[in-house]
Amino acid sequence: MQFMERKELFFILGLCLVVFIVRLVLAFLVPNLTYESYFHVRQVEHIRETGLPLFEDDLSYGGRIHRFLPFFHYFMAFFTLFLPLDLVTKILPNLLLAMLPFIVYLIAKEITTNKLAPFYSAFITGFLPILYTPNAFTIETLFLPLLFCTLYMFLRLEHKPYLYGYLFLFLLLSVTSPNTYLLLLGFGIYLLLSVIEKKIINKAEIELIIFSVFFFVWIQFLFFKDLFLQEGLAFIWQNIPSQIIQEYFPKLSITKALVLVSIIPFLTGIFVVYRSLFALKNLRSFLLISFTITTTILAWFRLIKFEFSLAFFGVILAIFFAVFYEESINYIKKTKFPKLQKSFSVAMILLLMITMIFPSFQEALQQETPSNEELLAFHWMGENLSGEGGVLALLEEGHLVTYLSKRKNLMDDQFVLIDDVDQRFKDLTILYTTSFQTQAFDLFDKYQIRYIVLTPFAKKKYDLQNFHYLAPGCFRRLFKEEIKIYEVTCSLTETNKNAP
Repeated sequence: MQFMERKELFFILGLCLVVFIVRLVLAFLVPNLTYESYFHVRQVEHIRETGLPLFEDDLSYGGRIHRFLPFFHYFMAFFTLFLPLDLVTKILPNLLLAMLPFIVYLIAKEITTNKLAPFYSAFITGFLPILYTPNAFTIETLFLPLLFCTLYMFLRLEHKPYLYGYLFLFLLLSVTSPNTYLLLLGFGIYLLLSVIEKKIINKAEIELIIFSVFFFVWIQFLFFKDLFLQEGLAFIWQNIPSQIIQEYFPKLSITKALVLVSIIPFLTGIFVVYRSLFALKNLRSFLLISFTITTTILAWFRLIKFEFSLAFFGVILAIFFAVFYEESINYIKKTKFPKLQKSFSVAMILLLMITMIFPSFQEALQQETPSNEELLAFHWMGENLSGEGGVLALLEEGHLVTYLSKRKNLMDDQFVLIDDVDQRFKDLTILYTTSFQTQAFDLFDKYQIRYIVLTPFAKKKYDLQNFHYLAPGCFRRLFKEEIKIYEVTCSLTETNKNAP
């Protein structure tokens, strides 16, 4: 890669700044974080207060052990030493994802010679609809920039500083997310394609890949030994309840994928993959194609979450667009109309803007986040409820119960190492839909639930206005707002005693 000129640096940093500002505006237009984010907020708070992650949780599922990689939480906790947590949760994830176009620009610059081509890749990355969840305080916001930065280091291994950079970033990746295995599987397919096409592979690359595999496996074993022993191969599906596994690993929808990764990068990406495999056979293109193949296979067999696979796939397609643009410009130069280059460039940027910016804004504004009233209600519970009883809330609201209400929940979306997760989900659904008091009281006693919550989200999800089993003398309404909070004042034993 040639040294980046000052003008190029100015433009790419300007694009990253625009992306960051747009993401921040959208983040503050939507008032709160996504539901799953509150698990990570709670972990960051605990690290800031104690120095350690909350592996032993007395509130989630009424008491359980967590197993997760903690680097994301330590990284965010470090910035809370200088900034309020509320600002860190909004600003830092969006800053990290706003840096992704710069990383993609560097990768695209490595595989093309056209000066404009990498800018198109960076623009596409900056406005990928699938990445527009600016209120998500999740591990992926750090993992994706780290992953593609590591990939860039791998592409430049011939220079020693980049080798050290790769080793350092791979270490961080390995303690950030188990999804680092995507990188390793991509490397594996890259080696396979290179052997099939009889390409000479750098010996240093092979040694580094082998080291990466063993190091990653060792790190995962250290953190997830209990999970491997308990779940076996089933750990791949993260113990997600069978009733909702379709939501996490849905069948591939071409229509939805076209919207979330944008139709232009999708179509041009297919063209570049075909050309690279059957015509150009460029070794660096093989590496990127390997990640495309890996992601497609894993998504097809439901071994990776749909949204994450599309995010990873979308960034790869953005890089491929640089190759498409360069080939198109070279082709136009050979025709009788070389002056069409400028018209083609303008047409491409207009098409990308039309097909990407509006879907990105729409995706951002449609994020599922709790309302201010819901947060107020759960916070009120933490300030005003007494006793040790748990709280019935939606699975999605489970982290609001533990973080804001400081009380035990029935369920949340951290399913790993929960033995009765399918039964719990079934019982949670029953408690929102049953009309039978006896059945409800039996489950209240079973899970030691003392308070029940009905939010607008729950009303919409289960199509109900109130719990069907409410009975005078056994339920006392505590919160006199739109969100209904009741205290359960009877048990099944007492109900049976009072029955005629």
